[in-house]
Amino acid sequence: MTDKKVLFAEFSLLLVTIIWGLGFPITKIAIQFGYGPNTIVVGRFLTASIILGLVYFRKIRAADRRLFLYGAITGVFLFFGFYFQTLGNVYTTASKNGFITQLNIVFVPYLYYLFFKRKVDVFNIISVVVATLGLFLLTYEPGTYNGFNLGDFYTLICAVMVAFHVVTGSFFQKKYDFDPAAFVFVNIVISAILAVIFMLFTETMPPVTIIDLWPLAFLGLFNTALGFLVQSYTLKISVPTRVSLIVTLESLFAVIGSILILGEVLTVQLALGGILIISAVLLSEVKPFKRRTIRPL
Repeated sequence: MTDKKVLFAEFSLLLVTIIWGLGFPITKIAIQFGYGPNTIVVGRFLTASIILGLVYFRKIRAADRRLFLYGAITGVFLFFGFYFQTLGNVYTTASKNGFITQLNIVFVPYLYYLFFKRKVDVFNIISVVVATLGLFLLTYEPGTYNGFNLGDFYTLICAVMVAFHVVTGSFFQKKYDFDPAAFVFVNIVISAILAVIFMLFTETMPPVTIIDLWPLAFLGLFNTALGFLVQSYTLKISVPTRVSLIVTLESLFAVIGSILILGEVLTVQLALGGILIISAVLLSEVKPFKRRTIRPL
C-alpha cells in the first residue's frame, strides 16, 4: 500500500471526524425534537442501510458468505457500542459518559496486539496517554467525578465494544480482503436490526413533522453511511491505533460545533484539552524524537 493512499485515507477520515463532531450538537437538536436515544440510533442506521444498499447493491450482491458472517460479528460490536453509551448516559453525567467512551483508544493497542501479534510503536502508546489526558480536560467538570457508578460501568463496556469494533473490522478486512463498502453495509444493517428490536421494547416514535426528520437524515447520511464507510476503508489500509487517534479529534470538533451551533462557551480547560489531543495526534504521526535505530516494542 502506497504512502499516498494511506495519507488520502487518513485525511478523509479526518474530514469525517469533523462531521462526527458536529453530530453531537445535531443529536442534541434531535433530542429537543422529542426523539429518544434508541429512536435516534434506529434513524441513523436505517437511513444509512437504505443509502448504502442502493449505492453499493452490486458489490453487496457479489459478496460471499464470509463477508456477511464477519461483517455481522463486527456489526454486533458496533451496535452495543452505541447501546451501552446511551444506557450509560441514563445513569451517569454526560461528561463522564463522553470521557469513559473515548477510553476505547486505550484498549485498541492491546487488542491490536492480540489480533495481529504485533506490538505497537512506543510513540503510539505515549500519544494515547496524552490524548486520554486531553479528553479528561475536555470533559471534566468539578464535583461530578464522585465515584464509579452503574452508568460508568455501562459506558466502560461501550468503550470496550468500540475498541473491538475498530480492531475486528481491521482484522477481518485485511485477512479476507473484503470490499469496504459491502463490509460496512453489513455492519450497519446488523446494527439497525438490533436497534429496532431494542427500540420496540423501550421507546415510541414522537409526533413529528417531515421537517423534524432532518437531524436523523443528517446523522444517517453523513455521520453513519459516509462516516463508517470512510472509517472501514481507512482501517483496511492503515493501523487501528492511528485510526483511533484521528477519531479522538471528534471530541475537539464536538466542542467547536457546540460553540457555533448551540452557543456553548469555550473555557481555558476545553482549550487545553484540545491542545493535548492535537499534540497526541502529531506525536503519533510525526514522531519527532524517533531515531532510525529505534524499533517497535
